[in-house]
Amino acid sequence: MSMEPDFYIGYLPQAPSRLRRFLRRVIVAIGFVSVVLAVVFAVAQMPFANSFFEFGRLRDFEGTLSIEPYPALLVTRPGQAGSNAGTSEYLLVAPGKHGADDLIKKFAGKEVRLRGQLIYRDENTILEIEPGSIRPLSAKGREIIPVQDFGSLTLSGEIVDSKCYLGVMNPGNGKVHRDCASRCLSGGIPPLFIEFASGKTFLLVGADTSALSYKDVSEFVAERLTITGEHILRGDQDVLSINPRELKHSD
Repeated sequence: MSMEPDFYIGYLPQAPSRLRRFLRRVIVAIGFVSVVLAVVFAVAQMPFANSFFEFGRLRDFEGTLSIEPYPALLVTRPGQAGSNAGTSEYLLVAPGKHGADDLIKKFAGKEVRLRGQLIYRDENTILEIEPGSIRPLSAKGREIIPVQDFGSLTLSGEIVDSKCYLGVMNPGNGKVHRDCASRCLSGGIPPLFIEFASGKTFLLVGADTSALSYKDVSEFVAERLTITGEHILRGDQDVLSINPRELKHSD
């Protein structure tokens, strides 16, 4: 005697027992597979970089304002004083996707006190200035940045905007970040070059160590590049001086 298959009519109070057991097993299996896939995808994701933006935490800083090649605050390292004191150079940016040129230009070369929020990753630090917080302390600043030239260097990597990469966005590089990086760089945020092999960060400047404009690098933002330039150590900041007309995509 053959057994008739279960047949369920939607308006009945419940499905036949065999159909209920089958559906229960299917639902449990789907749930298990979903959990496994979620764990696999989570593990496969790249970990977030060890970068920070102290949003909402305003600090006071004192130092000398420099406008070349990019706006920066030159600060004597804690615990050091005198003519041989070490100096750190904090790149400066304005709130949003803007450089700090307009905020500091009338204070360039002066010793000042200002307020800002730190952005940092590894040994690289940027300071987002609170507009209107700059107060001059003396007519002339005292900091001198030592400069060392290490000669020509050829690297493979990509160009990013310093503000996002160092802490405001995570990740702050790659093609997913390209549009944001382009807007930041066009607004005056200093460009960085990230070497793929080591993850080392270089501040990009022109062949005469002047600031690069957005049009110099716009075609190459977040693209894989081979780049050759002069490696300069400015204080504790690695700088790469390049001729932007020689930029080329990697194969």
